Amino acid sequence: MGTVLFFVLLVVVTFLAVFASYLFVRILKVYMQARRLETMRNYETILYAALQKISPEQTLRTLLPDPDPRALEEVLLRMGDEGAEEWKGRVIGLYELSGFTAARTRQLRSRSKSRRSDAARRLGRIGDPRSVPELKELLEDPGEEVREAALYALGRIGTREALESMLDALNDGDRWSQEKVAEAVEEAGDESRRVLVGLLRDGNPMRRAFAAEVMGELGGAEEAVYLEEALADEEVDVRARAADSLGRMRHRLARPALLQALDDPAWQVRAQAVKALGGIGEEKDVSRLAEMLRDTEWWVRNNAASALREMGEMGEGPLAAMLWDEDRFARETAAQALEEGSMVERLVKDMREGDGDPEGSSIIHRLAEIGCVGTIIQVLSDLPDTTVKGSLVNLLADIHQPELQEALARAAEELRGTNAKTGGRPAGEDGGKEAGDPGGEGRGL
Repeated sequence: MGTVLFFVLLVVVTFLAVFASYLFVRILKVYMQARRLETMRNYETILYAALQKISPEQTLRTLLPDPDPRALEEVLLRMGDEGAEEWKGRVIGLYELSGFTAARTRQLRSRSKSRRSDAARRLGRIGDPRSVPELKELLEDPGEEVREAALYALGRIGTREALESMLDALNDGDRWSQEKVAEAVEEAGDESRRVLVGLLRDGNPMRRAFAAEVMGELGGAEEAVYLEEALADEEVDVRARAADSLGRMRHRLARPALLQALDDPAWQVRAQAVKALGGIGEEKDVSRLAEMLRDTEWWVRNNAASALREMGEMGEGPLAAMLWDEDRFARETAAQALEEGSMVERLVKDMREGDGDPEGSSIIHRLAEIGCVGTIIQVLSDLPDTTVKGSLVNLLADIHQPELQEALARAAEELRGTNAKTGGRPAGEDGGKEAGDPGGEGRGL
């Protein structure tokens, strides 16, 4: 018994000792972190005040003679993140004088991928243009995370040499490299716009296409002119991306060029042009967009319908008119767009509020004729209003679509049950026909 008690006490004491050690380590770490944060705040106060008045050499020699390296580097990196032009050069100088530039440059050749990528990102945050050659070498690194870090760093540095180094990393067909280079270029600021304008005239079609795409995120009115010129490029991909970028920029002055692009022989260009015009949203373009619903390519028709739908009331009228178009593709695409745009729900709401009209009835009937019955069936199921439900049953009785016929039969049964309970006159009576008789005829609401 005594031996067992001894071992139990030993286990308890051991556990308490381990737990106490754990708490001590945690407290020590919190204390050290607090000390480091306090040190960093002191360094920030000193550096923000000193960099505007004295040189980096004087700052280190007189104000920070024996700094904590980790704390000082983190403060300098944060100052580099701010990118303030008034002290950017001095921050770079302090980083170099403190030995961090040389240390991180050596780290770029580490065997560890994580250390190489960490070093690249730190050099990018500081933004020293002299690091470009070493960072450029990392663009051929076997590690994807390292290449991505190098692109990030070159984008942060943002000089012409850095941007041209990134463009050299573009690989034909490698979407990853194109996306990452695009992200890095967007970080580069104003210099990147000048480079992209030149790139739109590059002999390499892949580079021209890349520039046309990225310009949509960075460009303004001045750059839009060059994108309009790119709509006449010999390469389909360049023309399509230029049209897409003009749409994202919502540059109204580009409308004539985009309208002309609707006649492009390549469907990819036409698809992006209708999308761009929809984004710009000029009422005078709706008839031309409606014509594109007759295009032979599905993507063009789909984008035209989406563009008209997103234009709201301006686009709904032309879409509704296309329900009776001679072209089957145009009819079906317009019907799908109107159904997705909640037009059926709004027309039924107008009926319930007493604002329904024959044109609305015709649209609902035509949608059902074309085969867009999903929303109609849902509305029939949800409607509590027996009068409107009865009107819909009469309106759609001549549509011989199996799912719709089943829904009409259910609605008619509900109406008969309601009328039996109330003992009232059948709701929605029309010319002697009982509302809710799916075999009845009649189109009026």
